[in-house]
Amino acid sequence: MSRTHDEVEVNVQLPPGMEPQVQQYARAKVTAVLGHTGRPVLFARVRLDQTGNPAAVRPVTARAEIDLNGQVMHAEACADTPYEALDLLQDRLQTRLDRQHTHVHR
Repeated sequence: MSRTHDEVEVNVQLPPGMEPQVQQYARAKVTAVLGHTGRPVLFARVRLDQTGNPAAVRPVTARAEIDLNGQVMHAEACADTPYEALDLLQDRLQTRLDRQHTHVHR
């Protein structure tokens, strides 16, 4: 079954204690990227992790896994806050999609 980006529910996993508004922000960021794919989206997942080490540099990691018509794309970004990590993740996903689009049309 193929679905468009509008029909796919982005599955977002947060660590305990992270504010629930991050879930909506993650969905919005990934959905914005998926709107430019032009291909069926089979699933989309985002997982955020936060290290418990207070001395860690960029303690928040955002990871995405998106299946575009059978081709799975992965991206990861680290930052000081969940929102910064998701902004970086969106940029990386968009860059990967642009590269794939260029590669396919050569």
